[in-house]
Amino acid sequence: MINRLLLGVGVLAWSTGALAGKPYIEHEYEYVQPNGDVVTIYLNGHDYFGEQHSRTGELVIYDESLGGLAYATVNEDRTELISTGELVDSTDFNPQTNRYVRRGGLSSGEKKEGSEENKKEKLGEEKEAQQLIIKTREQELKERATYAAGNVSGLTILIQFPDEPSTLTRTQVENFLNSANYTEFGNRSSVNDYFHESSNGNLNYTNTVTRIYTAQNNKSYYTDGDNSSTVRSRELITEALEWLENTENFDFSTISTDANNKIMGLNVLYAGETDSSWSRGLWPHMGKLVPGFCADGVCTDRYQILNMGNKLELGPFVHETAHLLFRWPDLFDYDGSSFGSVADFGLMALGAAKADTKHNPVSPNGYFRYLAGWVDATELNPDSNPEAASGQFSHTSSGSDIYRWSNPNRPGEAFYIENIHQSGLNEFQPDSGLAVWHVDPDGDNNNEALPFVQMEHADGKQDPENASNQGDSTDLFAGGSFDYNTPTSGSGQTNSVWSDGSESGLYIHGISLASPTMSFTVGQGGSSETQPTASYQYNNYLYHNELRVEPHGGWFYTEGGTFTFTLEGPSTADFDLYLQEWNGNKWVYVAASQSLTSSETIQYTMQQGYYRAIVHSYYGSGYYELKVY
Repeated sequence: MINRLLLGVGVLAWSTGALAGKPYIEHEYEYVQPNGDVVTIYLNGHDYFGEQHSRTGELVIYDESLGGLAYATVNEDRTELISTGELVDSTDFNPQTNRYVRRGGLSSGEKKEGSEENKKEKLGEEKEAQQLIIKTREQELKERATYAAGNVSGLTILIQFPDEPSTLTRTQVENFLNSANYTEFGNRSSVNDYFHESSNGNLNYTNTVTRIYTAQNNKSYYTDGDNSSTVRSRELITEALEWLENTENFDFSTISTDANNKIMGLNVLYAGETDSSWSRGLWPHMGKLVPGFCADGVCTDRYQILNMGNKLELGPFVHETAHLLFRWPDLFDYDGSSFGSVADFGLMALGAAKADTKHNPVSPNGYFRYLAGWVDATELNPDSNPEAASGQFSHTSSGSDIYRWSNPNRPGEAFYIENIHQSGLNEFQPDSGLAVWHVDPDGDNNNEALPFVQMEHADGKQDPENASNQGDSTDLFAGGSFDYNTPTSGSGQTNSVWSDGSESGLYIHGISLASPTMSFTVGQGGSSETQPTASYQYNNYLYHNELRVEPHGGWFYTEGGTFTFTLEGPSTADFDLYLQEWNGNKWVYVAASQSLTSSETIQYTMQQGYYRAIVHSYYGSGYYELKVY
């Protein structure tokens, strides 16, 4: 009886606080003031909290008494934005007058509180009382993924207005969502192809696109800035759903649903620009349809609504789709105190928010792909898996497996290891190399010290957590090792310890240079162990007096260690080998091997930094092989 009572009151506590929205980084949009003036506004934040500024850098807030956007100040405690009563004026920006004021906005605490309040308005209070078994965050996400696997069908509703017809056609939207080899508007692929590629073929997400519905009212009725973005959006969506049911005789049972017969993928695209300020009118967002709509045995749940304008952007759409289908949480920081540990390195962080990644969104991190069932995770910790292998491993970027080192004393906490190479879906990642993700089941994206998914930054600086940058070319491991005390500089927070400070036993060493397939060695122990060697090979051709830079015309970064470079060229030629280091201003020679043959060797103890090899033909032509140990 006790067990039944305990199970009967169990709730999924973590999900009530999980936020889900898309990020904005200096997002530029135009807004028409009530006097007809068109002003340019910049937005930083996400669906649930946004901080806006004008071209002059001054804070901006919507003033209901003015019916438009006004300059704002912040009170001394940084708890409230206060309208100055002066509308933002497009003529205020004049580079010659040097008028530019960049003021700090609300405190992190106020941003977090504002996020929570706005989230409750858009998504409602999450009711989890029906959950009869207490589930971990990981269990719930895995269960959700079972309904978002294989062939999944979403619904996309197109809407125009009596006074603003759509400039995009139904066919254009269908191609954006479903077509193969799609590149319109600068997008790297369609939505379907993005998920097919990132899931290794495990997900075929297609959308049924409706005929274009003409709303009952002119657009200004729905974009009225005196209403929050949920009020008219919900009204408009309900209008369109009733039209589909009563006029189009649409069969809603053809759309994929979850365990509660709730539609998973509901997308609403409307004609023209937003014509609203942030979180007002028809500002794009993800929300919950309240009251819900039911037909043909299924009901609505969450939706995403966005404007079409004259183009469609892949990044924001797939980011929100991942929320809808998989319930993946955001990995950026909602309180504005940092960029979040993952930063630009993942779809659910900031990897779909910038100029490049809006059209070329990066892949979801390996842990989320594992939760979705798209990749297998090989357990390497012998305390969690007595049959665990050890020694040297290899991993191919975007492959069908990753590696895991689990905490045997705390379910859900683990390190996940994958190779990320700047190619394919990862073309616009900030770096290439071995990524190590520390997953904590109790983590919070607002807590820099304990996020849900933390990137172990190879340079030890934790730049995104310190709001220094959103990820850079020294964040992934290429050479060197990862252990209990990895960093040689920076904050010292990159290490293989569990969240409670105890040693995990994970030691990764012999990490190869960055490439599509990387090798590394895993074994228990500390940094005092002897580091075994690992090799990587480059093959190319040289003409007489020609030189080539390796790897592949670029450079590599290392945390330090002793490396051996061996060159084998044709016996009829004389090839030489050189090693260069970047000193902060230029490349300088640090080692050379110049025998009278094409067999050369350099062994060099490197400090932390950037290096490259140069192969030069002193005489003759032919193929060469360069190995790095």
